[in-house]
Formats: sequence, structure tokens, C-alpha cells
Amino acid sequence: MELLVKYKQDHKAQWLGELYNRYSHLVYGLCLKYLKNDENAKDAALAIFEKLIVDLKTREVATFQHWLYAVSRNHCFEILRSAGREEKRKIVYHHENVVNIHDEVDVLSLAEMKEAGLRKLERAIERLNGDQRQCVVLFYLKEKSYKEITETTGYSLGEVKSHIQNGRRNLRLLLEAKK
Repeated sequence: MELLVKYKQDHKAQWLGELYNRYSHLVYGLCLKYLKNDENAKDAALAIFEKLIVDLKTREVATFQHWLYAVSRNHCFEILRSAGREEKRKIVYHHENVVNIHDEVDVLSLAEMKEAGLRKLERAIERLNGDQRQCVVLFYLKEKSYKEITETTGYSLGEVKSHIQNGRRNLRLLLEAKK
């Protein structure tokens, strides 16, 4: 904690670097556990150190080791979420290119089916109560994080998660009921 106090006083990265070096092997191990790739884990560990330089100027930390673990884990989760979004985009792109190979009749019928499904989904979203609809739209359609949704709506984190979970369940029920 002494190095952290020194860093907060003069903002010299050497203090934080010395403190971080004590835990860097643990950060790297955690990143490797989640990211399953040596280079990605190294990049993430470096990015986490850079994040600490900025965050610790304003953040009060009771236990550095626990706080560092939480920051590292959350950073890895964000990388995985971003990779998941990119993978979904690749799948859609691939699917659209495969569709272009087929003749026009198949493309039109697939496009019509897609459009009908989207209209059905839009109608189901409109039937959700206001809180659920707002949170579901922000989370799934606008790809906002829980934190961004809490800031936008004023709901607590628990309320946001509950509205999203209940909204997803109600959407599934609404979509299945109309089959």
C-alpha cells in the first residue's frame, strides 16, 4: 500500500510499476485462463497496467490485490464480449455472402422470412412493459453495458439485470405464443 500512496501523491508510474510487477504474473495467468491465448493474455496484461495508471489517480482502493483481480477479470470479460460481437458479425456477413450465391428466388424468400421475423420481434418488443423494453433495447440492440444502462436510465444494477432477464423471458414467451 505504501507504493500506492506514493503513486497517488506524485503520480510517478515507477511506483505503480513496482507495485504492479509484484502481481503481474497473476494478472497474466488470469488473462491466459480467460483468453486462452498467450499473445492476447500478454496484450491484456499490458492494457490492464495502462488502465491502472489512469484509474488509480482518482480511485480509492482498500486492497490493491483484490481490486486488481476484479479489474483484470472485468477487462478479460470485456475482451471476450467484444470478440463475441465480432464473431456474430462475421457469421452474419458469411451468411449473407452464402445467400448471394443462391438464385434470386431463394434470396427473396430468405429476405422475406428475415423481414417477417424482424417485424415479429419488433412487435414483441413493443409489448414488453416500459422498463423491460428500455433495458432490452439498450442492451441487445444498442449494445450498451450494464453500467451504461444504469447511467442512462437511473435504475440500479440489480434492476437493470432483472429487467433484461425478465424482458428476455417475456420476449421468448411472446414469440413462442405466436407460432
